[in-house]
Amino acid sequence: MSTEPHIICHSTDLVDGGLAQKVDAVHSGKRTNAFFIRYQGRVYGYVNSCPHMGAELDWESSVFTRAGDLLMCARHGATFLPDTGECTGGPCRSSRLTSLAVSEEERNGESVVLWWPQGQPLNRV
Repeated sequence: MSTEPHIICHSTDLVDGGLAQKVDAVHSGKRTNAFFIRYQGRVYGYVNSCPHMGAELDWESSVFTRAGDLLMCARHGATFLPDTGECTGGPCRSSRLTSLAVSEEERNGESVVLWWPQGQPLNRV
């Protein structure tokens, strides 16, 4: 497993409450993807799998509710806090999304979003 971070996107590509950036990944030996968002000025990353049924949360990279204050599973409407992944409504209460280690930093004069997969059960394809 790599200890180097993966560059996901330019920081400006993530807008508070906007579309997620998705990347292909492998989780527990199965192909899936991860998504990265901005909420209240900070970046967050999660495995794109609802704890209720394992379905992807997004619909065409949209994971936020219309108000931009919660993440919502497009399949059955479960809602999650964007900063913790905790389920706040729907059939997966008391569970949470699998979070990923992310950061932002300057690289070659540009601010980028980085995913640090070391020690996590998810790797970029």
